[in-house]
Amino acid sequence: MTNPATGRLSTSDTTLVGAFLVASIVLIWVTAAGHLEEWLYVAYLGAFVFQSQASKHVAIKRDKANAGGTPDAN
Repeated sequence: MTNPATGRLSTSDTTLVGAFLVASIVLIWVTAAGHLEEWLYVAYLGAFVFQSQASKHVAIKRDKANAGGTPDAN
């Protein structure tokens, strides 16, 4: 969870891990209480899939820009 460029703790990674832990605890608690609904499970999965894909998209654009290529307009 450190930034490879600086060796310091990555704020974004730390925040993501914290959000994952809190969301997981809430999902387990709701499931144990017997109140789990489909939308909550879909939202839980969707939030982390969306974050992963958005992060990957930004990294690809950053790498293209650093390599001297032209990033896509999308």
